[in-house]
Amino acid sequence: MDRKAIIKEKLQGIESYNPGHIPTLEEHLTWQITNNEYDFEANLALLRLYQFNPERFNAECAKLVLLKAIVSMNHWDFTLCKYLIHLEHLSKEPLLHVVQLGFLLETCRFTEFWMKVKENPKLVSAISGFRESVCKFIVQIISQTYQRISKILLMNFLDIQENELIQFCKKYQWSETIDENNAELILVNNHEENIKSVKIRERVNFDSITSMSEAFRPSKSDFFIKTTYNVNK
Repeated sequence: MDRKAIIKEKLQGIESYNPGHIPTLEEHLTWQITNNEYDFEANLALLRLYQFNPERFNAECAKLVLLKAIVSMNHWDFTLCKYLIHLEHLSKEPLLHVVQLGFLLETCRFTEFWMKVKENPKLVSAISGFRESVCKFIVQIISQTYQRISKILLMNFLDIQENELIQFCKKYQWSETIDENNAELILVNNHEENIKSVKIRERVNFDSITSMSEAFRPSKSDFFIKTTYNVNK
């Protein structure tokens, strides 16, 4: 049985609320950081135990949980983890900076996100693959949003130099072009692959139309009221 399965078994039922598991879960979090692993359920359980045992709250561990949630590329992971932390802790460091990073990424303010990262690079240095995971997320958003994008804007979004952009173009099969104003653009070739057609099936038959027409047919009383109104008028 692997480590994650062992932790999951320990947290069955009411045991997930046992504060005695806090040291084990904190150690498990350290293991995730060291081995570039991710165990969302275990991290959520740790934050829940902090919630019910506020005197045991560890801001550094909570920070690492939030950072791991950011690089998971799952918006709901970060949101759920954030909601389990008291606002008092979220509004001050070291969590405040992480929350701001998460917000900027969620709202696709990528250039501001990288500027925020550079304000305190040590904050994310413990998370292996942080930059690569964030870039992968940004590429996913770009592929779903753009058919073509300004070369400069794309480099700013990914916080990369031109030589790095060449590697991205090869990896994701993007190509460079120039528009009528001589502006450099990147063609996102896989945009159409992310658009899935939806087959619509009509479920309205003749019988249902007949019943609907009956519902809208005026009654004798309606006719009498309208006729009387017109005569009196």
